[in-house]
Amino acid sequence: MQKMSKILVIGSGLSGTTLAERFANNGDSVLMIDKRAHLAGNCYDHLDLETGIRVSNYGAHLFHTNSQDVWDYVNKFAKWQSYQHKVLVKVADKLINLPINLNSINQFFNLKLTDAQEMKKFLKTKIEKIKKVENSEDYVLSVIGKELYEAIFKNYSFKQWALDPEELDASVIKRNPLRFNSDDRYFADHHQALPIDGFENLIGRMLSNKKIKLLLNTDFFKFRLENDLSKFDKIFYTGPIDQYFDYIFGHLEYRSLDFHFEKHDSEFYQSNSAINYPSLEFPFTRIIEYKYFYKPDKPINKTIISKEYPTWDGEPYYPVPRARNHEILKKYQKEAKKLEEKGIYFVGRLGTYRYLNMDQAIAEALILFKRFA
Repeated sequence: MQKMSKILVIGSGLSGTTLAERFANNGDSVLMIDKRAHLAGNCYDHLDLETGIRVSNYGAHLFHTNSQDVWDYVNKFAKWQSYQHKVLVKVADKLINLPINLNSINQFFNLKLTDAQEMKKFLKTKIEKIKKVENSEDYVLSVIGKELYEAIFKNYSFKQWALDPEELDASVIKRNPLRFNSDDRYFADHHQALPIDGFENLIGRMLSNKKIKLLLNTDFFKFRLENDLSKFDKIFYTGPIDQYFDYIFGHLEYRSLDFHFEKHDSEFYQSNSAINYPSLEFPFTRIIEYKYFYKPDKPINKTIISKEYPTWDGEPYYPVPRARNHEILKKYQKEAKKLEEKGIYFVGRLGTYRYLNMDQAIAEALILFKRFA
């Protein structure tokens, strides 16, 4: 007969929740703690009672994946509605498609290019030949040229990261692909959808197993002082890796966001769910309008938006990918590897200090579970 393990999971985001669900389904006893008063981590959303609009408390969360395994897994816990996300960027008096595609080139340069061949030929007149692409600035200049770089990417990146693009890894901008067709969707994944009743309920169902005990409003570092962690067979930590080690090698940098929510007495506030504002005349980076994601059950002449103001203060959202942080991270990773012998594992965006999409967080948690199943 298989011995039941005692599992401790710190953090109820997608990484921690997937591990908790899998171990509980395997017959193990799971204790999940979270410092917040709610489940779902940064995926948390709620239904605004006045308008019936579902609002994401920590910015837009949009599920997309090419992994059939991940798609099959999440479909066990929710019904999904198709949603193809699109992003516009405001440049002067124009709204331009993002990622850069055939439409974007025509919109920005007032052209009438018709196919990929014409687009490539045109961009050859704009791009700069850079022998070794070493940072975000190099990459953008080498694929679309200076004009689009300065109009769309340079100042937006500076606002988002408080760093010049030449100080950031090329991987930051590469998340925004270049397309040589008119596909104006932000993602190209095979599966793109939203759980019909939101991510809060998705997470709740994933954690509904009676073998999972939940402790909210529970800070791990206080919990660690007051409890004997050796009674757990395995511990999965999803918080900031540098905080776990009491910052012995220094602080890793994280960017945060300050969300300013507004209600407006109009059917819609803007023409799209997400509009980016790269100009420095706007202190925020983008405006999200939630009504586009989940249409209310009945028509209502109200809408809810959020303006996102990047900051160094607040919850850690985005690891900052640059050389200084890579060097510090290596030291923490070395210490984290040693702890695996004691059954302690670091997972998720903050635990591994990497930008992970939602499906990637789930996929990595599923793979990690399979190591022990």
